[in-house]
Amino acid sequence: MKQHYLFFTLMSVLLSGCTNVASGITRSIEQAPHSHLEDDALFSSASEFFSKAGYQCRVDEQYPVLRCTKELRDIYIHQTTVVVEIFPGDEKEAGYILVAERWDEGLIPGDFVSGNFSNEDVENFCGYLREEGLAVCRTR
Repeated sequence: MKQHYLFFTLMSVLLSGCTNVASGITRSIEQAPHSHLEDDALFSSASEFFSKAGYQCRVDEQYPVLRCTKELRDIYIHQTTVVVEIFPGDEKEAGYILVAERWDEGLIPGDFVSGNFSNEDVENFCGYLREEGLAVCRTR
């Protein structure tokens, strides 16, 4: 009986994993003065931009949210995925909210995974919006 318990315990430890999430800087996307940026136009521009950078993007039809994901690492014991989301701010906030997160899942404990995260693609997207005169990203 002890052998079965030991085997079960060892298999549980080997098969269970850790999930760690690190968030980047949250940004507000505010329309430029003479821009008429609507959900469809922003989501279309963002989807095209992030797709070119290797992300898989989709718009949630029920809620106006754009979600883009990109696998950074996919090995047997550990996967890392970057998630970028854009959604409208609430009534008190103008414009849209831009959030980026890194999800680490696997057998590597969180103590060995950096808690710092910044996404260069998000910074480049904000630069693109500014250059095109569509919007300005502001850190929150």
